[in-house]
Amino acid sequence: MVRIGIWLAILGFGSLLLQQLDMHFMILAWADSMQPWFGIVLGAIGVLIALGGAVADNTVRDEA
Repeated sequence: MVRIGIWLAILGFGSLLLQQLDMHFMILAWADSMQPWFGIVLGAIGVLIALGGAVADNTVRDEA
């Protein structure tokens, strides 16, 4: 779960940076017209998923 969140954050925030350089990730080329909001939302979702996964992992390890 943490890895998926990190990848989403990299893609989201990275797409914001690449847009400034007039470039894009091939996988997110369809979302160029929705920048910068798409990148911000995708990055924020990624951070939330990564944090939620880290908290869940710690909770499971503490119980064991």
